[in-house]
Amino acid sequence: MNVYHRLLASCVIALAIFAPVSTFAAPETAKAEKPRMRYVVMLGSHDFAGLAAAEKAIMEDYRKGRIDTDEFTTQLVGLVSPFSTSYIPDAELWVKAQPKSYAARFGLGRLYLYAAWEARGEKFIHETSQEQIDKMEELAQKSLENLQASLALFEKPYPSYTNLIEADILLSYGKKRDYLDSAIKIDPAANIAYRRYFGYSTPRWGGSYKEMESLLAKAKQGPMPPQKLAELEALVLGLKGDDERDLGRKATLYLQAYEQFPRQQYVTRLYLAAWAFKKAGQAERAIEVYSRIIKAYPDEANAYAERGYQYDQMPNYELALKDFVTSAKLGNRWAQNNAGYYYMVGRGGVKDLKLAKHYLSQSAAQGFEHAREKLKVLEAMMEEEAKP
Repeated sequence: MNVYHRLLASCVIALAIFAPVSTFAAPETAKAEKPRMRYVVMLGSHDFAGLAAAEKAIMEDYRKGRIDTDEFTTQLVGLVSPFSTSYIPDAELWVKAQPKSYAARFGLGRLYLYAAWEARGEKFIHETSQEQIDKMEELAQKSLENLQASLALFEKPYPSYTNLIEADILLSYGKKRDYLDSAIKIDPAANIAYRRYFGYSTPRWGGSYKEMESLLAKAKQGPMPPQKLAELEALVLGLKGDDERDLGRKATLYLQAYEQFPRQQYVTRLYLAAWAFKKAGQAERAIEVYSRIIKAYPDEANAYAERGYQYDQMPNYELALKDFVTSAKLGNRWAQNNAGYYYMVGRGGVKDLKLAKHYLSQSAAQGFEHAREKLKVLEAMMEEEAKP
């Protein structure tokens, strides 16, 4: 699977579970996961009182205007979203223990939504069995019922409407626009519902870019802040890039999407632009994009690795080795394998069997099979050199 398909698959999965599209995590991700892990422990241990206290704190911040609707939705999702649908029985118990809890009912609806996606699988619909589709619809219906039930448990159930959009997509009930409109009515300055709706309104989902652009134009007339509007415009450009077949135009759309809203959490758009340039035979343009990523985000191990590969193909082995080593130090196992091989055979002007073993061992420790094979050859080489 090439880098584009890995990234695209990740984007689809990310969209399905609500988070902003991001394949390469921003530095703050680890910090954001800490409270979520704590909430998962609470759910698994049935500490419903603790979950209720956390819910109350989030809602108080929202009601007092300390956080906006998008941040409220994000924090609530963090509270109710464990990492596995195996938590459904625990979520059912939470609802039973606290039937008036908005977070409990909303969380159960989300878990059933996850389960519906898992049942459907990741293949194209014509490659999906009827049994999978039936199971998906059964679970999506449970999600819909719980999300609808949550509407009466909170005065501003914006998060519920954003997820009802997705449940409706799986069930083909044709009400996703109604759910979007309900979310907008609650807060026209928030953009998460738009993002969810746009993700499932491309031509492949039976929608159109004309409708998205019309909604964008309407949003611009309302109270939505410029930054959130820019994020929406970037999303539409990125979606157009996904659908564009002309590789040059595809790359341009991805670049425009990133430039509209330049954040590390959306750096995937630059990787996709570079992929399109490579596919179009424009290696120099691809290198320019990777260099741009590196300049903006020096911790992007994948950018060094991909740029190193382009240098390798030119060939410019000295520059390739430099990038592979940098990426290897940042933990990229593919780059560790390549750096080890370069040092093993002297490609790039430096032959150093100790460094070769160092990097190949790191790659092998991360499960890279090619590195394990090279290590066997390297060990034989080192034994041969050690002979008097």
